Amino acid sequence: MEYLKKINGAVFFVDILGIGALTQNQINLTEVDYIDWLDQYGLEHNNQHLSASLLGSFRAILNNINQEFNNITIAQLSDCAFIWSENIADVIIAANNFMTEALTQGILCRGGISYGEIIETTQGYDLGRFIVGEAVTKAVKLESLSKGARVLIDQEIPQELFNQDEEFSKKTQPMFQPFTNPLDFNTYDEFLWYMVPNLDKKIDDLRIANYPTRLSLTIERLKLAANIRVSPKFYWNSRSKHGLIQLKATVNFISQNNLLDVKHDFGWNDVVMKRSFNSLENLEKVIDNDKGYLNEKASVQQQI
Repeated sequence: MEYLKKINGAVFFVDILGIGALTQNQINLTEVDYIDWLDQYGLEHNNQHLSASLLGSFRAILNNINQEFNNITIAQLSDCAFIWSENIADVIIAANNFMTEALTQGILCRGGISYGEIIETTQGYDLGRFIVGEAVTKAVKLESLSKGARVLIDQEIPQELFNQDEEFSKKTQPMFQPFTNPLDFNTYDEFLWYMVPNLDKKIDDLRIANYPTRLSLTIERLKLAANIRVSPKFYWNSRSKHGLIQLKATVNFISQNNLLDVKHDFGWNDVVMKRSFNSLENLEKVIDNDKGYLNEKASVQQQI
């Protein structure tokens, strides 16, 4: 017998972009597209094996997130997942770090976060937990409203987070901003998870963070964008029109200039078609070597 429990909380819904087209063999891939996903397992190069490898990595990230938090529940449904809790800050941090780890490992995801009524099962774990409710429906809808690895939120999230955890809410206030969708010019609320690629409760107050802290976060963010731009893990995404759009959109907003009031020269709006880990390593070195220039610029600005 299933037992149901009703709570008010936050729900993060996340979906792997492009899996449907991949499993239906709608994307024509070459040998190079499979190598970094399948050769370690000795699997034949085909779309179904690639899908399985992606889903396995997706599940491993979810398991790692689950072990880090005592107050969240996770349910995976094939190429998507729900993460929910009455503790909003935990859902925010889990969503943030999931997105970073997924992109670091070469999995392009998109998400939505909502707050409201959640009805969950409290037993039947062998089949996996399930949830329904207003917050669940809204989170799923929000996930579909943008391009690239964005996480859109409903309007209640910042206020409810403030009501529940005022200190954390204030420190992360800059991470919640409006976003105008260029597809329909509607304005949505976005959680800028990429502003702080690795988030925890001990984060410095972003409203007053010093320049070294803001610079360090910018370097992390640009390296994440570089990974999406040149890593061979994303080869398969770039082989379809829609996948290429998702990649370009993600690189564009993650590498955007002047976030956290740090200017840089790495505002990309393209991806590299010939990808390699060697190229990624070289690009990361270029970003690291730019620290001196950025620090010098900051010093001049402070003197002015």
